Amino acid sequence: MSTLRGLIIPGLFQAFATFLFRQYFLNFPRALEEAAQLDGTGYWGTFWRVVVPNSKGFVAAIGTITFIGSWNAFLWPLVIAPDQNSWTVQIALSTFLTAQTINLPQLFLAAGIAILPLVVMFVFLQRWIVEGVERSGISE
Repeated sequence: MSTLRGLIIPGLFQAFATFLFRQYFLNFPRALEEAAQLDGTGYWGTFWRVVVPNSKGFVAAIGTITFIGSWNAFLWPLVIAPDQNSWTVQIALSTFLTAQTINLPQLFLAAGIAILPLVVMFVFLQRWIVEGVERSGISE
């Protein structure tokens, strides 16, 4: 159980994601916040009713980047997860390449299967990912 926590918790707090969230919220249009305050909404109401719904695309894009980074992690999971039950996909794929043998057909089959969760996630979140990337490039 502690091994799984060691794999998950460091991935939740990344400096890159924190920086992107900071930049996104610093550039969030003040006019939307001021309009909500003029309508009588308090600070938390403005945050939950205006800012969060307008940030869905950005959160989906950051979530996708974080998920892909965690999915492709190799060194930290190799250090923290010594038993095979806690290995990530990348560590399991590396077992197909050894100094004595290279099992390419099984490696390519396993790599194709390992890509499927990323493809499924992209298919379901495609609309919000594109919206998040589109909004991140627009400045006022």
